[in-house]
Order: sequence, then structure tokens, then C-alpha cells
Amino acid sequence: MLHRIALENFFSIADRQELDFKVPANAPDLICFRDSKSTVGLRLPLVVGIYGANASGKSTLLRAITSTAAFVQSSFFLQPDKPIPFLNPFARSDWMKRPTKIVIDADGQFHGAAAVFRYELHVENNSKKFAGEVSYESMSYAPRGKFRRIFEREWQTFHFGREFGITDSDPRIPSIRPNASVISTLAQLNHKLSSDFISSLRLLQTNIAGLDKNNGQLSNALSFYAQHSDYLQRLNRELSRLDLGLEEMQILPASQGPVAMFKHFGLDSSIVLGQESAGTRKFIEIFPLLQFILDNGGLAVIDEFDNDIHPQLIPEILRWFYDKQRNPNGAQLLFTAHNPAILDELQKEQVFFSDKPSGKSTHIYGAREIKGLRREPSMMKKYLAGELGAVPHIG
Repeated sequence: MLHRIALENFFSIADRQELDFKVPANAPDLICFRDSKSTVGLRLPLVVGIYGANASGKSTLLRAITSTAAFVQSSFFLQPDKPIPFLNPFARSDWMKRPTKIVIDADGQFHGAAAVFRYELHVENNSKKFAGEVSYESMSYAPRGKFRRIFEREWQTFHFGREFGITDSDPRIPSIRPNASVISTLAQLNHKLSSDFISSLRLLQTNIAGLDKNNGQLSNALSFYAQHSDYLQRLNRELSRLDLGLEEMQILPASQGPVAMFKHFGLDSSIVLGQESAGTRKFIEIFPLLQFILDNGGLAVIDEFDNDIHPQLIPEILRWFYDKQRNPNGAQLLFTAHNPAILDELQKEQVFFSDKPSGKSTHIYGAREIKGLRREPSMMKKYLAGELGAVPHIG
């Protein structure tokens, strides 16, 4: 589960912004919070929603996670002279030559023991070549509260902690290019702990394009269902329960790939996917991402979670994450949305706002930072009234 994200000079963000997900000790004991696996006495939210006007930087926050994960997993395969993708700086001249910085703290496993991990990445920019090379990269972990180095890199100088199983003179180190991650490179060179870290990143599921070519496309979801009949059966149980009149979705082979056909009670012929509602299509697309995370633990990063989804279905999905039987491994959902009604399904520790005044950079703040904000009455009403900020200015 995520503990903290800090960003600087990343897309719409200029000055350092931080999201701290740790639940204060004085917050009530609620089902939407779960104990951290790595830190005794620390609770974290199972669901986090990010709100703000269009183009305010909501998706930027999610992309920081997916872009960092993509760099750690796949940067070994970049060409030596290519920039690192999806790590652009704030597009103003006084920022375009400064480094982009990202720090992520999260629960993890190291040598079979739970610990909180910290990964930090700095990439250098210039006006001609964004994210050209790594100036700093590190990973540390805190098995007993204090962080210990796993590895640290400054430009092309590397230092490794003893527990990482590699020395500073290892012959594989010269293979780490300026535009590639230590972990991505060593994993390809048979370093087991690096391979283990990459395997854990596969528990990240997202509909944001860029992390994985299979993400965010309905056709790929259909291919997944065709290969995983158990997920298709689970989907059909949910569809028949949530969509009155829908009996089942069938996946049929076709020359262009699997196609979906829908049987409805009372109809003599099946319905094609294109005739189903946008909400049904969206649910079919995101269901395998959510169910995979609920089965295995990890993080689901969903942009525009409320698009086309019926407002009454969203609280049901949130309850999946709160249910210890359906979510036994503490899977976490991080999403952006516009629908203010969802705010009344969340606690203030679960809500963050992104605000971007005209001509300025994104500012991030948590609902719990708003002075005087109580749990009652409705957070939605306060948001729509402009009391919480981060609302569009129309006219």
C-alpha cells in the first residue's frame, strides 16, 4: 500500500507537492482504513480519490506512479540515446532545465520480511531533450523504522547495500546506461532481487496508457476474458446482479480477435458489444484490473473512474475494497473523478484536491488539511459550494 508520493517539476507540477496517505492516529477506526503490513500502528486508506477541475493535474498525480513503474520495469529496453518517456518537466523556461524528481514510499517485501520502501528518482532535463538521463536514483527500506540503503546512484556512480547481493565492483554495473534504471538493468542480467522487485510491480494495474500496451483498451480486456474463463464467470455474476435483464456475456472467437455477445432475458437473439451501454462497456474494461488487484493485492490506478459508470455502482466497487473477504491482501485503489457524489462515500483522509490557477502550476492538498472540515455534513455539498476549493471557474 502507498504511504507517500512527492513530486517536483513533473508535467503540470512545478514546486514540490506531496500526498501523505498515512491516517492520523486520532482518526476513527473505520472499514475504509487498513493496517500497514510494514509498520505497526500505522493505518492507510484502501481507497483514495483525487478531485479537481479539468486540466488541474489530477491525472498527473497518477501518471507519476505509472511512469515511475514503467521506468523501473522497462527502461533497460530504451535505445541509449533516447529520452526517458512520460517524465517531462513543467513547461516553462525557468523549469525546463531543472531536474524532475519523484519519491514514492510503499509497503513491500525484502528477503521475505515486510518493510516500507522508498524509491527516489531524479532525471535531468534541458530545452532540447527532456528526461535525458538519471542524475540520482536510490532505493532504501525501513525494517525497524529507520531507512537503510539498498542502492544509491549519483549519475554513473553506484553504491550498493550489503543485503542487495551485489558489490560496487560487480561486472554488470557498467551495463547500467544513463537513461536506464538500476533495477531494470540488473533484472535483465540475472540479479534475483531486482527481478523480484519487478515482479512486485506487476501488481500495479492501471487504465493509463503508457505503462503497458494492453492497458486501457476494451479489446484487450476481451482477450483477457478469452484466456481466463474464471474472470469471465465472475464478470457475468456481477453483470447479472448489477444490470437487470442481462443474462451473460459470451466471448466468441473471430478473425480479428475475440468478440463479445450479450444474452438478455426476454430477447430471442444476442446483442453485440457496440449496442450495450457505455457504462456496461466501461465496467467490462476495468473489472479485470480491479478483480486482479483484489485477488493478489497491490495497487489499482484508475483515471476518470466515474466516466460512464452509474453513480450507484461506484459505492458498490468501493465496498469490494473494504470487504476483508473480497480484499484479503489489502489491495488499494487510487482514482481521479469529477462526480461529486462520490465524496460522500469517502472520509476526509481519503480525498485529495488538485488546483491549478490560470498560468500557474498544480497545487495538491488533502481534505484533512482544510481547517475546520468536519466529517459531517456532506462533503459533496461543501465541495460544490466552493468551500473546499479545486472547482472549475465558469464564465
